[in-house]
Amino acid sequence: MRFDFVVVGSGIAGLSTAYLAAVRGYRVALVGIPELMSMVAGSSSGILTYHMPSPFLEWSLETLEFYEELGGGVVERVPCIWMSRDASFVDYVASRVREGGVRVRLASSDTLKSMGVDIQFFEGEIVTLGDGFRIMVGKLLDVLTSRFVELGGTIVRGWGYLEGSRVRVGGEVVEGDSIVVAAGAWSRELLGLNNTIVYKCQAVRLEEPRVDYMVIDDTIGFYANLAQDGTLALGDGIKVVVKEPEEALKADKWVIEEVIRRAQRRGLIAGYRVAYTVSAPCLGTADTYPLVGEVRDGIYVVTALDGVGFSIAPALAKLLLDSITKGARIPEQLRPDREIEGDEPREPID
Repeated sequence: MRFDFVVVGSGIAGLSTAYLAAVRGYRVALVGIPELMSMVAGSSSGILTYHMPSPFLEWSLETLEFYEELGGGVVERVPCIWMSRDASFVDYVASRVREGGVRVRLASSDTLKSMGVDIQFFEGEIVTLGDGFRIMVGKLLDVLTSRFVELGGTIVRGWGYLEGSRVRVGGEVVEGDSIVVAAGAWSRELLGLNNTIVYKCQAVRLEEPRVDYMVIDDTIGFYANLAQDGTLALGDGIKVVVKEPEEALKADKWVIEEVIRRAQRRGLIAGYRVAYTVSAPCLGTADTYPLVGEVRDGIYVVTALDGVGFSIAPALAKLLLDSITKGARIPEQLRPDREIEGDEPREPID
């Protein structure tokens, strides 16, 4: 079989790329197991975050527009409390997102208490109250998959491996004029991306309390978000680097204890019961920028990385497709062949 595009990977980046290529009328094959991804992510609620600098912020706003146009209930607006110590950063984000129709304003302790929110403020920090965007991950994957098929896209179920300019899936060979690898942490091995780092993205799910609002805490470093199964998801930016993606599937107890300690310090939780912990492999670079573009002749990569895949993957998929089909220029800071120094990922908002 031969297609205009063969996309390897059925997560948000892969499905977004395949769907957008199909929308443009190209013959597209998606290699992966969308049903498995949807099942694994079925209870998850990702955060579409705009608390990040340019150009990440621009990609995030573009992705929000994409989700809202997609429909199907994949994105939900909820109250979001954001804490930061950087006044200029808060002003920049607030002014830009208001232009994109996102509501955000400075908040006082009295304002939050009137909402039933009683948390600890720290001296010198800025607190805002505004729109948060909760992504129903399983629903998003299902909607993208069904729309892709409706547009005539082909799904080749299984794990894909590159053989030169072809993709082998079991005993089947799939050929494409352009091959896009969007396999998350496994993209490193498939493409030999030596300038990348694989690390654990870890969180803990608490049975109690039920918190109806989203928290983005840039002061002491954690987030809180109500998951689809009713548990409260707590996570943070602690990076534990591993050699292989499979090593990232088991959470570290000390990371879980630390993020709970931070939530307690904020006053977000007091008594609690742990429902379960989650850990997944993430692909990062020391400069924190994504990889988007051509790796070798006809072989491309798109990876959102650093735990913000829900926020920027569709925008990066569009950027890559514009490059391949229209000759649009990929920004230098995204090119896979750029020079990257360091062996530890840095946070994009540090």
